[in-house]
Amino acid sequence: MCNTTKTQNHDLSVADGLYFLMPERDFLFSVDKYLATFKVWGHLYFYKKQLRTYIGFHVRRYENGLFITQAEKELPFSKGDEIVAIDGLSIEKAAEKFAVFFDCDLPDRQGERWETVIANADVITVRSEKTFDYSVRTDINRGIGEPSCVCKFFNNDCYYIKLTNFFDEGDISSIADHASKDITSTKNLIIDLRNNCGGSDTVFLPLLQFLLAEDDIMCGKPIFTGEDDILYTERNADGRIKLYKEYLESSTSDEVRRYIVERIEEQTKNKGRGFLPAKRDEFFFPTSGTRYPEKVVVLTDCYCASSAESFVEIASRLQKVTVIGRPTMGINDYANLTAFDFGEYVLHYPTSRSRAIDSGKGTRGKGLQPDIYVPWTPKNIFEDTELSVAANWLAKTNKE
Repeated sequence: MCNTTKTQNHDLSVADGLYFLMPERDFLFSVDKYLATFKVWGHLYFYKKQLRTYIGFHVRRYENGLFITQAEKELPFSKGDEIVAIDGLSIEKAAEKFAVFFDCDLPDRQGERWETVIANADVITVRSEKTFDYSVRTDINRGIGEPSCVCKFFNNDCYYIKLTNFFDEGDISSIADHASKDITSTKNLIIDLRNNCGGSDTVFLPLLQFLLAEDDIMCGKPIFTGEDDILYTERNADGRIKLYKEYLESSTSDEVRRYIVERIEEQTKNKGRGFLPAKRDEFFFPTSGTRYPEKVVVLTDCYCASSAESFVEIASRLQKVTVIGRPTMGINDYANLTAFDFGEYVLHYPTSRSRAIDSGKGTRGKGLQPDIYVPWTPKNIFEDTELSVAANWLAKTNKE
């Protein structure tokens, strides 16, 4: 591993006794390209602490166009505008040049990867009311975003829950406690996991009671159908134990705390033993189903990732549930992240591997497939197509 010292906005690196200068932006982009070769997008990443890299907008590719889906107000373009070139290269040519980021993925699943490419470009050409060049900035103030949790009646027959992460156990417990009466007295439920970046699997467990049929009980049943192997090195175990202890400090549920303590004991016991089969976890909540809601729709897209994908995997097996939208990100083949802190830089990497990969049944590059597929087009920038499809489907099936 190279030792680096910053000199005049460059990194002075040492490798095999030779010194060479590399702009820091080029260094970080080189690492991004190298890590992209592993095709573990989302669960393998490297960054510099205290470095702002926000370009201020988000994009999606459609056919040979790259469309801006959100943009901060300070920028000279807005959602719906189209990027037609990056450093003079057409989107098609740029995709060829940076193919390492886009291998094996559908175009509309590549937004974050395009943003990585744009962050390391000098100029993009934007087509709005007129076509103009924009010098890329990475120091934009973050303003756009969504609340982590939204709960409301969608209509008289449907309750709506939007979750953008599974970080806060309190958010989910609050839904289970305070919205339970509304949810269990309403015919339909929509759980919107689009743009949900994940968090911890233990956080979403209280929600599962609303997805179960009235006579179904999950306690004691396996949580996941797949099997994983975990790499128990000294470093990996120490990193996972540290993370579990952080979860333990913030957890308020006795069941979750007991589960976390078991994971800490497991990591301690197996530290340094290499690859071992993961313990098949079972549901520990005394969860049983309810009569209402009768139908549950889970909305997904390519930014539904990590623990949100775990939720979809469980939900899709349940009788009440229909998944609508687009495939999830597909990053759980390699999971259970830990981090190596280099001081100035940090590498996050997975410690587990799914055995489904060996039989060609992994989700990497494919994601978890919805029951009803809704393709992405630029129309989605201004209209919530998936939500409309879900509402229409619920209305139709309720009449049958």
